Amino acid sequence: MKETALERWSSRFFFMGPALAIFLITIIVPITMSIYYSFFEWDGISEKIFNGFANYQRLIEDPIVWISLKNTLYLTLGALFVQIPVGLLLAVLLSYKLKGSNFLKTIYFTPVMLSTAVLGILWAQIFDPNYGLLNNLLINLGLENWTHAWLGEEKTALASVVAVVAWQYIGFYVVVYFAALQTIPEEVLESARVEGASEWQILFQIRIPLIWHVLTFTILNCVINSLKYFDLIYIMTGGGPNNSSEVIASYMMKNAFTLMDYGYGSTISSFLLFFGLALALVLSKTLGKGASKFQ
Repeated sequence: MKETALERWSSRFFFMGPALAIFLITIIVPITMSIYYSFFEWDGISEKIFNGFANYQRLIEDPIVWISLKNTLYLTLGALFVQIPVGLLLAVLLSYKLKGSNFLKTIYFTPVMLSTAVLGILWAQIFDPNYGLLNNLLINLGLENWTHAWLGEEKTALASVVAVVAWQYIGFYVVVYFAALQTIPEEVLESARVEGASEWQILFQIRIPLIWHVLTFTILNCVINSLKYFDLIYIMTGGGPNNSSEVIASYMMKNAFTLMDYGYGSTISSFLLFFGLALALVLSKTLGKGASKFQ
């Protein structure tokens, strides 16, 4: 018996329904409500007062927003220029089937599996100016002038957090790139070697072009995740000192849940959403042009 259009669509919704419902409830509805609340003055308890675009005007005039945006971009660039190249380099080395490569993959991926709260506390201890491992190591090496209150100084607080963020997720990109490199037929690589191509030529003219779609995904993933980064900032520095490590996500949480200004917090959240979408669109177009060069 031939399946009718109604039966076909009913079966699709039957299987897609649960996932679609979860997506709507946990993603779409909160985003929509956040944009809605951004047009109100509201402390989360009393009656909401509609104030139009006053919150957005306040956002434009808020100097901490622009400090936070600058810090967010620094964190994003720091993560991008460490995680992606280092992850790719390590994946390429592991693809040569070095002895102990399986053990190394496990070691690289371990920080990704650890709780961010645990890592934040651990690295806060390492950066401690009095008994921290880093300062003690520098002192033992005779580099006392290099010691700092790493999380307590404006010039080093953000860089210290960026270093931890970059370190934590390198292992994720190692595993992703290693899996992508395994999909390249060995015959292609052997043919290039027979033709006299060096390993550098094989890497930049064969391997990277063939996994460019994976590179595009990881770059977008790195940028989007870095834009919304919050937990390590909250645990290690709380956005201080003097807002020197404040990022958009942490400033939004501080306004919404510490200062109980849900209207303005929702405005910052909406700004982060639209900024992230715009940046993702620009990156997609740019990386798409890069992909066309390899075709």
